Amino acid sequence: MKKTIVISVLGALLVIGGVFGAIQHTNAKNIKQELQQIQASYTELSYKYEQLHSKYDYLGQQGDYLSQQYKDLEHQYVALEYQYQVMSKRGAEEEDVIADLQWQIAYWKDAYKTKPGPGWTLREFRSEEELVLWLSQDDTDSNRYIPNQFDCEDFARMLQSYAYNDGYVMSVTLVAGDNEYHLMNSCLIGNKFYYIDPQTDRFWFWGYFD
Repeated sequence: MKKTIVISVLGALLVIGGVFGAIQHTNAKNIKQELQQIQASYTELSYKYEQLHSKYDYLGQQGDYLSQQYKDLEHQYVALEYQYQVMSKRGAEEEDVIADLQWQIAYWKDAYKTKPGPGWTLREFRSEEELVLWLSQDDTDSNRYIPNQFDCEDFARMLQSYAYNDGYVMSVTLVAGDNEYHLMNSCLIGNKFYYIDPQTDRFWFWGYFD
């Protein structure tokens, strides 16, 4: 009886040991498979990481390049904007000059129809514009002032003679200052009296004649 029990116990232990051994073998096999899967996943992730790292470096270089391109374009934009402002201002000035020239052409085209000339009856200037344009064509002011040789008297007489030659009435006027005298020119436009500085072509309104 005792022998039978011992044999039964030993048999049971063998069965249990076999089952436990089988379980251990199965667990080891599973662990090995999991380890292989982990290694495969690690290898795949390492490869993807290398690819991403390479792309990151490339994108970083592209970012630096584009950033420099942006700065260069920004500098070019600022320079072009400045040039545009300069050209716009210059264009406006040129338009003003052209408009002024067109006005002068139109004015003189009409003025020459009634402009006095040599042998004509002398007349007054009809407007400040006519006086300005005539002075702009006269070269008396281009002479050099030489004390006691070619001074204010000579300038005034020369401008008067040129005005007479072109058919205009112009006077030589003595202007008295503090212990000094100065010869200039004068003219009438309508009932307005004007002084003219023959050395500079500057003129100014003094007052009404009546």
